[in-house]
Amino acid sequence: MEKNVIERALLCSLFLDQVAILEVVGLLRPEMFSDPDHGFIYEAFTDLFNRNKRPDLILVEEEMKKKDPERYLKMGGIAYLSDGMETVRLEYNAVEYAREILRHYLLACMHKLFVQKASECLQYGTDYQKVIEDCERDLLRLRMDNSESDSLQPLSEVMKQSIDIHLDRMSHKDDPVRMLTGISGLDGLTGGLYRKEVLVLGGLPSDGKTALAMFMAMNLACKGKHVLHFSFEMTGDQTAARFFAGYAGVEAARLRIGGLREEDIDRMKRYASGMERMPYYFANVSSMSLEALRAEVMLRSRKGECDAVVIDYLHTLAPPTKKGETQESVIRNTITALKRIAVEANCAMLVVSQLNREVLKRAENGFVPMMSDLRDSGAIEFVADCVVIINRPERFEKNPDKYGENASHLVKLYVLKNRNGSTGIAELYRNDTYTSFVNPGGNLHFED
Repeated sequence: MEKNVIERALLCSLFLDQVAILEVVGLLRPEMFSDPDHGFIYEAFTDLFNRNKRPDLILVEEEMKKKDPERYLKMGGIAYLSDGMETVRLEYNAVEYAREILRHYLLACMHKLFVQKASECLQYGTDYQKVIEDCERDLLRLRMDNSESDSLQPLSEVMKQSIDIHLDRMSHKDDPVRMLTGISGLDGLTGGLYRKEVLVLGGLPSDGKTALAMFMAMNLACKGKHVLHFSFEMTGDQTAARFFAGYAGVEAARLRIGGLREEDIDRMKRYASGMERMPYYFANVSSMSLEALRAEVMLRSRKGECDAVVIDYLHTLAPPTKKGETQESVIRNTITALKRIAVEANCAMLVVSQLNREVLKRAENGFVPMMSDLRDSGAIEFVADCVVIINRPERFEKNPDKYGENASHLVKLYVLKNRNGSTGIAELYRNDTYTSFVNPGGNLHFED
């Protein structure tokens, strides 16, 4: 069926059954019509409808005259639609007509995009990575801007889906919805990491944000969960050193400044050999677009190789601000995009974030952190499903001995937001020699 015929059939259907506009208006915009005149008619129709008027041929023509008299005269009116109304008897097909128009529009947009990119590919010196990233960005925007959403469901259907989820969880020894981090206090408060959710882990420099995120990720990998770790700050060698220190039992200082012994190398080799069985994937990238990140995550997800994603850290992933943008708006767009990726890929998203210095000004309350301590916190607080901030008391306490002999290693995790449970404080201990963590009363070492 020709596109113009479908567009004409849709317009006739809307005049015959104006209730249909309620379903169509969320699908189509005037520019989606291949015939601009049809788009002009649709625009006038929807404008009248949005002003609570009942559009008919006469009112729509008057609206078109007001909007653009010259264009209306050039069209010669819309009386030709009345002939079509005699042939369109199935006005309840309006939504199907609209979907077909949307399909043609999206295909035309993709054709235009690919022709443009094909031309760029033929130019000398073209950066192929930039072309790929541009295509991914434009295609993602095209899909997000034109996705058909049916967000409203009967409550009974929502309840049935919830029951199915819980039955699925009961039938599996390993919970398909959440994953334990290995930190007993944190798992007790939050239930662990949840699929389709974002946990933001904040801390000051040298608080151990990266080490703790890696520890949580390693615990998932040890249980067979596929982890994708994107580091925008540390090199592969630096990351390997963290793992060798934390899990192979090699002193961090020896790895940093030299002085490794034969037994240290043997430990590192044994640990590296054991890691071959671990579904832990690491990417060290100095910069990466959100579109490229999404493409990588979705590719792994389709292969069944993405249970959790680690972003280290948020502000290095966020693109630089452009003219007219603020840093907070950029962070808002970035954290929102990460949330969408988590939902789309059905994975948990662990995002490391920096703090501002406000916590250092609150000596009167013991330097207890708040969500507003997150850098550019407004959007992060709103989007994140769980917010955890690291606090190391020995950095602030004048008398750290009050915590006992392990005071210099005490780490407090303040759970300040939690959609799935209560807020509170979880404690664990950090071994600075090996950059590893220990639960109160239990060792969390993963060496085979």
